[in-house]
Amino acid sequence: MTDLAYKENLPVLYRNLRQSSINKLIGLYIWDPIAPCILLDESLKNNYRKHITTLAEEMGHHFTGIRRNFMITDSYQDRITVAKDETQALRWANDYLIPDAELTYAVKELKLRSCWELAEYFEVTQPFMWRKLGFLRTCFRYVGIKVRSRDIFSVELLPCNAYYKNSL
Repeated sequence: MTDLAYKENLPVLYRNLRQSSINKLIGLYIWDPIAPCILLDESLKNNYRKHITTLAEEMGHHFTGIRRNFMITDSYQDRITVAKDETQALRWANDYLIPDAELTYAVKELKLRSCWELAEYFEVTQPFMWRKLGFLRTCFRYVGIKVRSRDIFSVELLPCNAYYKNSL
């Protein structure tokens, strides 16, 4: 991830964010037309998985764009817009760190069958892995396949875009 940030000319700076923020931020993408940057909490230096997933999510904001400042949410519509931006950034991060094709390989060929095993394999946090599985369930729903979380591994996993192609 740091290589991608460097390639994008996107500085990653470390500050004590948790102590200085009310809502205990650990990452923040700051958009500026001249010099965007990412701020990460210093504590992330000691936790590789949380560091990489947080950095990926902040990079997701860089690549998907932001429409609203999350600190200024005066209306219900503002909060909805911020939530959509957060979901888009997290989806980008999930797809970047856990590509659908690699997830399919891990489940089919390596026979990994739990969130814990998959999180270990992809070197991400378990909540991040659960989120990826949730996005995959959403993909299934778009094409009419209803699957519960506990049954996700019994469905034939294909990369998400393959479901869209098959449904057209």
